[in-house]
Amino acid sequence: MNHFYKLFILAAATFAAVSCGNGAKDTPIRFANYNMRVITSADSLDRAFENRKPNILKRISDYDFDIIGAQEVNDDMKAALMQDLSDTYSVFGEGRKATRKGEGTPIFYKTERFELMESGNFWLSETPEVPGSKSWDASVERIATWGKFLDKKTRKKFFYINTHFDHKGPQSRTMAAKILLDKARELHEGLPVFFTGDLNTSATTEAIAILSDNELVKDSYTSSETVPTGRKSPYYGFNFDRPDSDRGDYIFVPKDSRVLSYRCIDDDITNREYSSDHCPVLVEVIL
Repeated sequence: MNHFYKLFILAAATFAAVSCGNGAKDTPIRFANYNMRVITSADSLDRAFENRKPNILKRISDYDFDIIGAQEVNDDMKAALMQDLSDTYSVFGEGRKATRKGEGTPIFYKTERFELMESGNFWLSETPEVPGSKSWDASVERIATWGKFLDKKTRKKFFYINTHFDHKGPQSRTMAAKILLDKARELHEGLPVFFTGDLNTSATTEAIAILSDNELVKDSYTSSETVPTGRKSPYYGFNFDRPDSDRGDYIFVPKDSRVLSYRCIDDDITNREYSSDHCPVLVEVIL
């Protein structure tokens, strides 16, 4: 091999490495928000979790979620789901009760792609660090789960909070939005920030205005570069014929990110099979 040919091979290899590196930096992350409906004696037959579980797993597999912000998931549900997901995903997040048990807002993530660098929980109350605390007009305890991640593919880091606002107290939802922003400002270390959650409120309320108009995040629905698809309302309440209404589940993304697409995955309704009483929401985002 002559000297010039060696130089040509070296230059080609360097160009390929740089090209691949640049491509990797633009690899989208597929974020999902998914209220999975807690186990309850009120649900029987095809609404029972053990019968819905295969459809939850099918949604995750079919749409290849990278990270899932889940709601209404207790320890039994996590264990049951991870029997099938553990080869691909890890999960973290505590329950909302003072004992750190009960339903929570866990985050599932692909272990091959992401490294969880730090994590924690806080409560949506006047005392966020006190487990099981609740304030204002909240009907039950509400929790948020956060993680600091490294994307191994792009080498970018980001901060992510997943939560579930109260379903009865409008004041508590407004205050919870402020708590999310305050905690993100405290913890995110200058990294891009994501929020996901079942926020139990329409897009015209003060809580959503707070989360839409700040220096950290923007609404993925209104920021999508392509027209959002699927139902507007992820919640359908196990009623396949329920009229579509306003959103209640949201994904907020970093201010300077690109939202390639937004989709409410309404396969439950299309296929007339229950995975939950909510449809998952999926966005593709480039940091």
